[in-house]
Amino acid sequence: MTDISADILLRPTRIGFLVRPTDLPSVRKIMRASTSVWGGEYNPIIPVFQRPPKEWKPEIYQQFRGAEVAKGYARFFEPDVYVEAQKGLLEEAGLGSLRDDNAMHPAVLTLGDFLRPESDHRSGEPLFGLSMIDVLRHIFKTEQQFVRRDKRDQVLVMPSRTDALAEAIFGVYPAAPSIKYLTQAYIDVYQPDKVKASPEVWRRVYLRGAQTPLRATKHGTEAQRYWYHDLLIYVFNPERATDLIDLWNLRLEPRPVLPVPLQWFSDLADDIYNILKEEHRPVVGNPHGVMHNATIEFGRSIAKTEAERLIHSLRPGLPAGAVVVKYWRNAIWIERRDDSAQGERRLKVTAADKRADLVVQDDGALRTTFEPIAPDFADRYGGESHRWVNVLNVSNFSPRDIATVLPFNTFNRKWPRIASGGEQVSIGMEGWVFPQQFRNLNQYVGLMSANDAIVGALAQLGVKAELSEPGHIARQMLDNLGGLSDVHFLADIQTIELLNKMAGGLRRQNNEDDTIEENFGLRTAPLKAWTDLIAARKAAEPHSLETLEDYTTRNIIRLGLETDCPHCRAKNWNTLSDVDYRITCERCLKLYDFPQANVRSRSRNFTYRVIGPFSVPDYGRGAYGALLTLRLLGRLHSTEHMTYSTAMNLSVDNLKCEVDFLAWRADDRLSDRQKPPTLIIGEAKSLGNGELVKQKDLAKLKAIASRLPNSVVVISVLRDRFTPTEKKLLTAFANWGRRVNVHGEPTNPVLLLTSNELMVRHFLSRTWEKLGGVHAKFKDYKHTRNLLSFADATQQIYLGMKSFSQARNEYWQKRVARRASKE
Repeated sequence: MTDISADILLRPTRIGFLVRPTDLPSVRKIMRASTSVWGGEYNPIIPVFQRPPKEWKPEIYQQFRGAEVAKGYARFFEPDVYVEAQKGLLEEAGLGSLRDDNAMHPAVLTLGDFLRPESDHRSGEPLFGLSMIDVLRHIFKTEQQFVRRDKRDQVLVMPSRTDALAEAIFGVYPAAPSIKYLTQAYIDVYQPDKVKASPEVWRRVYLRGAQTPLRATKHGTEAQRYWYHDLLIYVFNPERATDLIDLWNLRLEPRPVLPVPLQWFSDLADDIYNILKEEHRPVVGNPHGVMHNATIEFGRSIAKTEAERLIHSLRPGLPAGAVVVKYWRNAIWIERRDDSAQGERRLKVTAADKRADLVVQDDGALRTTFEPIAPDFADRYGGESHRWVNVLNVSNFSPRDIATVLPFNTFNRKWPRIASGGEQVSIGMEGWVFPQQFRNLNQYVGLMSANDAIVGALAQLGVKAELSEPGHIARQMLDNLGGLSDVHFLADIQTIELLNKMAGGLRRQNNEDDTIEENFGLRTAPLKAWTDLIAARKAAEPHSLETLEDYTTRNIIRLGLETDCPHCRAKNWNTLSDVDYRITCERCLKLYDFPQANVRSRSRNFTYRVIGPFSVPDYGRGAYGALLTLRLLGRLHSTEHMTYSTAMNLSVDNLKCEVDFLAWRADDRLSDRQKPPTLIIGEAKSLGNGELVKQKDLAKLKAIASRLPNSVVVISVLRDRFTPTEKKLLTAFANWGRRVNVHGEPTNPVLLLTSNELMVRHFLSRTWEKLGGVHAKFKDYKHTRNLLSFADATQQIYLGMKSFSQARNEYWQKRVARRASKE
C-alpha cells in the first residue's frame, strides 16, 4: 500500500440542455428548469440544428455542419449530464454514444422528465442537480430567519407572455403545479417585492445588488476570474431564442456579463454611459498606459445598422477608447488548440476544494477511495445520482505505476470505468468527474497501470496493443531504476557505451553460403573503469550527484570476483555470495582453487557485471534510447503529466508493427485552458554508424500514425546528428506529417531528437543556448511550449526546413498568384 496525492473539487452538476435554436418555448422552459437547481445559472444550452438560423449563418463556417457545431459546444462546456428538449436531439447532435438507457443512473433525460413527479408523489424534484429547495432552507436557517441590520433588497419578477426577458436576467421558477413549491419557498425565505420587469427593477438588481431567483442559484459558489476579464455588456432581443441561448452561455465564460434587453437600451443609456466611463481605468501596475475597457456586444439577431444607431445614441463625452463594440459571438464551438493566444475558455466554478492523500490498494486491482466534499446545505438523501459532483485530479508524483493522464471521453463515456456500480465517469479538462448522490459516503476510484491505460485507450480507437519483448525489458529497467525520474543515471553517452560493452552482444557475418553468428557473453569492467566514469561525469557537470552506489543499489551493476581457470584459461566471474575456495569453471566445468596467493594487484580481481535487464545486449534492445526519450518528454516543463508505455506490438486492420513507446501527454496543468492529452508514437534508435533511420521504419510509422490522427511522431537517435541520407528521408516524412487538419495544424507533427536533447541535465533552453549556432535561435520558451512548436523547432534545426507557418504562408501566396494569373 502506498499514498498518492490528489486535489478534490466540489461544484454543482453541470446540465447541458439540448434544444433547437429557434424553439423559444423550450428555451424558456430550460431557463426555468435551470433556475430550480443549484448552480443553474452555469448550465449551458447547446443548440442542435441542420441549418443554422439566419442570424447565425455568417458565423457558422462552411466546414462546420450542425452536428459538428453542437459537438463543439459539448466539447467546450463538457456537461456532466444532458437534458433534451425533444428526445432524439442527442443523436442528432452526434452525441448518441452518451445514451445508456440500461445504466443504473442514466445521464440523459428529456425536458419533460426532468421535473416530472414520481407516480406516487404530487410534487416533483429535479432528477439532475441539487434542488434549490435545499439551498433556500439553508439560507433561511443561516441568514433570513434573523433580523438583518443591513436589510437586502429582494425581488420576484413576474414573467411575460410575449418574451423570455424575466427568465433570462432575473430568473423564473417552473410553472408546473408539481414544482410550484419552489416559488413559495423563495417567497417564504426572502419575502420579496413582486414586481413586473422594468428598467428600474434592472437597476435594483444589476446596479444595487437585489436578490433574484437566478442569483440565488449561485449561492455558495465562486467563479474564477482574473484582472484581464473586463465587463461585457450584452444587448439582446428577449423575443429571439438565439440571443437568449447566447446570453445564457456567455455566463459560462470568464468575463462578467451585464445583460441589457434591446427594448430598454434607451432607458438605460445613462446607466450604460456611466458604466463605460467607470470601467475605462488604468490597469494597476502597468507602466504603458493600458486601460481596462467594458465591451458592448450585440446579439446576433440585432442588425448592425440598429446596433450602430444605439451606440450613437449614447450621450457624448466618453473618453477616447472607452467604447469597444462587438457584433459577433466568440466561436466557442470551434476547438482552439493554439495556446499562444488567450482565446476562449470556460469559466471555472467551484464551491469547495481540498488536498488529500489517498491510500492505494493492490490485490489484483488497483483502487483507492476518497472522502467526497458535499454542500453544507444538501440533505443527506434525496434526488438521483447527479445531485452534485466531485472532480478528482490525481498527482503524477507517485512511486507507483499509476495512469494519471487519460484521454478525454467527452463523446463516449463507456471507457474508462473507474467508479463502482458501472457509474460512468467523465474525463475532461477539469479532471475525473464523479457524480454524487449522498453525503458521508466514500467514493470508490478504480485506478489503472500505465500499460493497461494505454492498451485500453488504443482499444477505443480500434487498435490492439500488447507489450513486446523490448517493452518488457524497458519496463524492468524502470522498475530497477525506480521510475522515469531516475533515468538520468543513464543520461550520458559514455555510461551507455560502457553498459552496452559489458552486456556483450551478437555479431552476424554474412557470406555467400551462410550467416555466421558470434555470441559475446557478459563482460566485466574493473572498479577503476566505473570510478573514472563517475569522476568524468562530475567534471562535466559539477552539480552531478551520481555515485557508484547509485548503480549498485539500483541493480544495474554488481560487484564480483574474477579469476582465470588454470585448465582452459577462461575468465570466470562469481558474485560475492557464490565465490568459494573451490571454483567451477563456466567453460570447461572443471574445479580449480581460488588463487589466494596470486590475487591481482590493486584489487583487480574485483570487477563489475551488468545484471538483470541491463545485461541485455544491443543497448538493452533499444530500451536506453526509448527511456531517455520518455524522460525528456516527461520533464520538458515541470508541470506536465504523462501516462506512457514502453515498446508495444500494435495491430489494426491488416497492419502489424512495433513501436518503441507510446504515451498520452497532457500540457501544463496550471493552465486555465486545458486541451486533451496528445498521443505520442515513438521510434528510438541507439548508437551506431551509418543510417539508423531507414525507409522501412518511416513506412511503419506512417501506417500507424495515419490511423491515429493528431498523434505526434517522435524519432530519436543516441547521437548528435542525422546523416544526409536520414535527413532526406526525414524531410519527406516530416512534410507528410505536415498535411493540414481541420484546425489548420499538422495532422501528425514529427518531433526529432538527438543526444543533444536526450542527455539534457536541467533545461533544454540552456542546452540549446550553450550549443550555439542554429540551436541557440530556438532557446526561447515559445519554441518548446508544446509538442507542436517543439516539433516545428527540431525540424528547422536538424532538417533545415522552413517553419510550418512560413511554409503555409508561401503556399497560399503561390495559390493566390496562380488564381490571379488565370484571371
